[in-house]
Amino acid sequence: MAEEEQDEPQRGGANAAHAAMQEIAERELRIIRRRRRRRRMLMIGFFALTGFAAVMAIVLTIQSNLDFSRNMIRSPEVRIMGFDGATLEIVQGRYSQDVSLTTIPERIQNVFVAGTDPGFYGHFGVSASDFVRVFTSNDIPGSTITMRVARSFFKTPEVSAGRHLQELLVALWLEFKFSKKTILRSYLERSYMGRGIFGITAASRIWYGSPAERITLHQAAVLAAAINDPKKFDPLYHPRDAANAANEILLNMGRYKYIELDRVSALTLVEPKLDVQYKDGVVSSYVVDMVMDEVAARIGYTSRDIEVITSIDLTIQSLAQDVVREVSNLRLRPKGVEQAAMLSMSPDGRIRAIVGGVSYSPFRPNRAWDVRHFPGRMIKIVPYYYALNENSDPAQWVRDNRMAVGGWRPVNPDHEYRGQISLREAFVRDVNTVPVNLADQFGLLNVKDYARAIGVQSPLSNDIRTVVGLDPVTLADIASIHALPQNSGKPVQLSLVNRVAFAGTGELVYQRVEQTVEKRLTDEAIQGAYTLFSSVTDPQLRLDRPFAGYGTQDTGASDAWFTGFTSDLITVVWAGNDDNSRIPQIRGDVELASLWRLFMLDAHDGLPIRSMIRAASQRRRENDGVTDMWKHDLLNEQQ
Repeated sequence: MAEEEQDEPQRGGANAAHAAMQEIAERELRIIRRRRRRRRMLMIGFFALTGFAAVMAIVLTIQSNLDFSRNMIRSPEVRIMGFDGATLEIVQGRYSQDVSLTTIPERIQNVFVAGTDPGFYGHFGVSASDFVRVFTSNDIPGSTITMRVARSFFKTPEVSAGRHLQELLVALWLEFKFSKKTILRSYLERSYMGRGIFGITAASRIWYGSPAERITLHQAAVLAAAINDPKKFDPLYHPRDAANAANEILLNMGRYKYIELDRVSALTLVEPKLDVQYKDGVVSSYVVDMVMDEVAARIGYTSRDIEVITSIDLTIQSLAQDVVREVSNLRLRPKGVEQAAMLSMSPDGRIRAIVGGVSYSPFRPNRAWDVRHFPGRMIKIVPYYYALNENSDPAQWVRDNRMAVGGWRPVNPDHEYRGQISLREAFVRDVNTVPVNLADQFGLLNVKDYARAIGVQSPLSNDIRTVVGLDPVTLADIASIHALPQNSGKPVQLSLVNRVAFAGTGELVYQRVEQTVEKRLTDEAIQGAYTLFSSVTDPQLRLDRPFAGYGTQDTGASDAWFTGFTSDLITVVWAGNDDNSRIPQIRGDVELASLWRLFMLDAHDGLPIRSMIRAASQRRRENDGVTDMWKHDLLNEQQ
């Protein structure tokens, strides 16, 4: 009993000590929790501030990139100028500024809704695919009308994941701020239709000769199809494709109850009903179309006047148009050849003259820029360049036999095979076996990649068609690869536009600047290439200065060519028919050679006579692009 009384104070002391320790522990725990809360609040505040700053940065960036201006008085002008600033053409009426849903019938409005975004009136502006699009850098437009309108408000087009995010945020803001009808009006006013045309009122006036209020449902559907794909559904170049796409849109209108389904068959057409309004001005409309396409790509929709300085020399351009027309009428058409085209450029890649056909037609594409033709021997220089880079001696021996390569067995035009032949003689005789054997020796894919690197933009096959002229290419491709020696062995930066700016303010949108590129032809190979070209040059052409040039020799093909150059100009001429029919009476090295000579003689009037090799080093300037150097240093030399 005494022991129990003695243990009681001990237990009481232990409990007190335990309670004290527990209180200390709880106090320390409260301090730790308080510190953790402070740290958590600091972290939350930091991330909230960072997030707010990021959002504000995005908002400010978006605001600085947006253009909501709208000219209610007139469509903006595009002033197209030559390299020296002289006005070539003033283009008006390509930008819609006057779309009003109070005058355009509801049924016409519904055509564009059904053609692009049938659920437009039921969603909040974006779809799941638009959120996925934020994480990509492709050029696919937004899936909804609101997303496309958001894209059109940016001052300059851009393709990146960051821009896609900005477009999505602007689309959500548009849905919150404006009514569906307001968004639809902007869509009909700002959408790109192709050919430098924006909006349905401008397209209606140019393609149908009628205001948008009076067009038919099928005509409206053709415009809706063009908005979805301006190139594929161009009603002038691809009338049947455009009409079929329009018919599908009308069918969608029936499915979504915009019109009675049984009316659709009565509205469908095989081809669009067009009444195109156009005129050919001082400079060829082919040039105007090219400029307007590039302006549309670089600026998009705008309400401001635009000034475009091109590399075109009006004197040379006018000469090219006259010569192509005259020679075609006198020498080509009597022999069954309806069309001819020409491209002439400086050694640095600036286009000085381009003729897309004997006469301009809005229903035919630019045969010098957009249409691909079978090049024959014009493309065979590519494997020769490759071989000269490996061994610069034009007298080197190469195989001339009918060895099968990739299932193909090449045939020489003269049906003769010498076993061994010099590189120079093979080029002169235009044999098919040597380019094929060279491609097999160095690797066909290597040669194909090389062709792409030196300027061939057209699609190329993965077999020997690439090196024997059976892959169709453009005049621009042929001009680019033949300019390689003249441009110090570096691929040219082919361009028509030097500068784009807004009129009045002079705000610069685009300036051509010489790009740093890898040398693709060695100095020794350049010398060898000049030897090849001089070997095939007909001295009877008789220019007043050093030159080189050659053409296709075989008759009965569908395309005839002549390519030649001096120290100042590389010029390519093509002739053929739009239906790719054969032209048995035309040779590139005869008829087209005379056309080329007539042009080149007058195009060089007043320019000093210089060797091609020395001119390449004299003409080249570091960072050339601030001004167009065409004729500048040449004239200084004369003074």
